[in-house]
Amino acid sequence: MTKKTALHIISSARGSESFSKGLSSAIVDKLIGNQEIDVVVERDLTKETPPFLHSNLVGAFYKDPRFVEEEERQLLKYADSVVSDVSKADILILGTPMYNLGMSALLKAWIDQLVRYGITYSYNEKGAREGHLNGKKVYLAIASGGRLQDWSGNYEFIASHVKAVFDAYIGLTDVEIFRVEGTAMPGFQPDYQKILENL
Repeated sequence: MTKKTALHIISSARGSESFSKGLSSAIVDKLIGNQEIDVVVERDLTKETPPFLHSNLVGAFYKDPRFVEEEERQLLKYADSVVSDVSKADILILGTPMYNLGMSALLKAWIDQLVRYGITYSYNEKGAREGHLNGKKVYLAIASGGRLQDWSGNYEFIASHVKAVFDAYIGLTDVEIFRVEGTAMPGFQPDYQKILENL
């Protein structure tokens, strides 16, 4: 029986106090308990910080690999490692807190390192975009101080953003969302078992 590998991405700066890390770790534990994964590769983005995009890096992203110079090859090391991690994984588990209605800057920077023309996506003869890293399951764990149901407007941007990018630029459409909400409320205690009861 082929062993399945999960890639666990942690993007909260709160360490052991992080609710998004608590929820994503609970997903990992449940998948192990369900015998759905055998190997877990964990990447803590607070310890392995992804570079932010800049002119030289973007230029290297779009350069023909045959003509990439040594300096550019060094710039691409982190991005290449991200693509390698995702390519080898059967399941992705991404954890992020909600900061100012968006995902953590670390997770956004990691995604920016992952998306690569000619590697994770390309365009077919009709001009339609096609993702290349198909067939993987994605779990997204989101922690927020408030609760979406209590907000008057539609302030959900993280799940929709991740789903759109993974569909358009990576080829992954099976994205399941889990939320731990109200973490800023007095006396809050997370019940990860209940949140994941349908997993």
